[in-house]
Amino acid sequence: MDVRSEPGDYIFKKFPKRSASSRMSYVNLDQEAMEQIEEDPMTVCGLYIIGEPDTIVEVTIKQYNVNCESGGLMAFVDGWELNGEYFPSEVDHHRKLEDRVVEFCSDYRQWPKVSNKKFFKSSQNAALLQYRIPTKGFFIANVKFHKISQPCNVLVQDTDGIFQLNNYGHPWNCTIAAIFPAVVSLSSLKIGSKALRNEKVNYDCQMEDRLDIGGSGGLENSNMDKSSSVCGYSDAPGPQQALFCGTTSVRLVSSGKYSNQATVEIRKASVEDYDLATLICPV
Repeated sequence: MDVRSEPGDYIFKKFPKRSASSRMSYVNLDQEAMEQIEEDPMTVCGLYIIGEPDTIVEVTIKQYNVNCESGGLMAFVDGWELNGEYFPSEVDHHRKLEDRVVEFCSDYRQWPKVSNKKFFKSSQNAALLQYRIPTKGFFIANVKFHKISQPCNVLVQDTDGIFQLNNYGHPWNCTIAAIFPAVVSLSSLKIGSKALRNEKVNYDCQMEDRLDIGGSGGLENSNMDKSSSVCGYSDAPGPQQALFCGTTSVRLVSSGKYSNQATVEIRKASVEDYDLATLICPV
């Protein structure tokens, strides 16, 4: 597993094992060289790519030689996958999961043996390139990031930041996810009917349009444990909620009847934040 946030060419080469000192090389041409010790030949490795919140990822497979017959396989994932769990979850993504994972390899019965270019784009700031090369092979992948005007699902790259959630009037879910325990607070809120403007912000909201704050053990957050469900209007900072979970998620659920938006502050939680704990996920 290798996490990268830099654009450029990434080259992976694996050579036939000749000795105990055999190595696989993995190089980003714009960054430092890396080496990984060879392990189980059927091990699946991953290049986990993450960009700024308002970007999407473009991956071009410029060349690849991954033999199908020897068990070699590559896959592009629109999002991230860890231990069979995906971000964004199926309830947050506009595409079905089977359409978000594209597998490919080199069929040596066809010409050319070194296959032609492949192009992929993610729907959010996170994407994954998986590869399994049992004996020998290589690939060259180019990574680019493109700015977008209406980001929805966001994987947190840094350990603190301020994020905007907005449904842009659409009936969809948008989720910010941080893969660490976090302290969450709301800087501003505009969710639900305008009739809520004169009422206090509701942190136990049962309405269709709401902001769910919660956590889960892994990436799968569709059935996360909830710390609070929020709706209403406010420009005043809200209380801090510390969530001690493997993944902290803030999901804007929208029916499409209203233009919902929220400004969310997220920072990594520490032991000093236990007094603010509103949710502790089981280990």
